[in-house]
Amino acid sequence: MKEELVKDWSLGYILDHWIRVVAIAVLVFTGIYIHTPFIAGGPDSTIMASMRFFHFVAAYTVVLGLVVRVYMAFKSTFDADWKDFSIIENLKNVPDVLAYYLFIKGSHKDYRKYNPLQAFAYLFTGIVIIFTAFTGAAIYHGRPFLIFPMESFRWVNNLLGGESYTRIWHILAMWYFIVFLLIHVYLAITVSMINKDRTLTSIFTGYKLKKH
Repeated sequence: MKEELVKDWSLGYILDHWIRVVAIAVLVFTGIYIHTPFIAGGPDSTIMASMRFFHFVAAYTVVLGLVVRVYMAFKSTFDADWKDFSIIENLKNVPDVLAYYLFIKGSHKDYRKYNPLQAFAYLFTGIVIIFTAFTGAAIYHGRPFLIFPMESFRWVNNLLGGESYTRIWHILAMWYFIVFLLIHVYLAITVSMINKDRTLTSIFTGYKLKKH
């Protein structure tokens, strides 16, 4: 069996991925601090103001990163991969991959870049990013930040049953990202070890080992 390195990710995809990863890490750290300050200071301190500032910068970065990723899915000259996210086609193949992950089958079909569960997980994560942005804007109290007039998002509180519930959903969204990241890294490491195809390092180098 022949092995060769194949370019799996362009520089644009790699940068977009890691910028969003760093931004989400900043969101989690600053979000935890805003909710429960663990560094000396108070709700009106310079530290809190800085945390809020970086929280919003990271939020805008994540949303912009999602917009860029959607654009590349349709317009990238390297790999416009929107077809990989076909809901109907992926639904047909969910049993195949699910049986593999549940150790019922020893292998699954060969998918182009994402298996059905990956595709659905990434689609759902995109929805969660939008949801988190809306709930974050709805619970924000302060001066308008950049282009968004926060008062225009108050309807989200009404929809979710009040600001207290919106805060709960916002925190749950944060935990979704934490759990998603842990599972994402675990599976990347596992696949790399089992297939020996450099899946884990490909998001750094852009190249994956393909076997023919």
